[in-house]
Amino acid sequence: MAARSGPESPSAVVLGKVGAPFGVQGWVKVQSYTEPPEGIAGYGHWTLVHAGRVRTARVLEWKRAGQAIAVRLEGVETREAAQALTGADVQVDRSRLPPTGPKEHYLHDLVGLEAVNREGAPLGHVEGFIDLPAHPVAVLRAGKVERLVPLVPSRLVAVDLAAGRLTFDWHPDD
Repeated sequence: MAARSGPESPSAVVLGKVGAPFGVQGWVKVQSYTEPPEGIAGYGHWTLVHAGRVRTARVLEWKRAGQAIAVRLEGVETREAAQALTGADVQVDRSRLPPTGPKEHYLHDLVGLEAVNREGAPLGHVEGFIDLPAHPVAVLRAGKVERLVPLVPSRLVAVDLAAGRLTFDWHPDD
């Protein structure tokens, strides 16, 4: 699951983002960061965070809508009400996520960790991730320097959550 950073509370995880209205009866498109994308609807109750406002929402129905899913939320019955939610982060409490398996990690847990290469040279800190069609890319920041490193097994050598460090097969000049 490719959860995003930026939760409203330390125990919240961003699982998607509300997009444009879908039709005229209050449905919204949702960009899901879960795998499979429709997994986000299974959480049933969401916390929506947008422009400093927080509200809870219950998923009543969902259906596929191209690469996204379309969702009907309780209390959202018009296109205008749906439009007001555009851009909201969809969050759930971390305790509701399934446990990870061996050598599996939620991307959310990697944000903020120090990144080094095999020789221990610093590459920056994990600022976030970009989902690309082939694979996610880690965004590493060291001051004004930004590095985009493919998040694939040949590049991500080790994850040490206890030490707060990721090790990449990556040269600092790349």
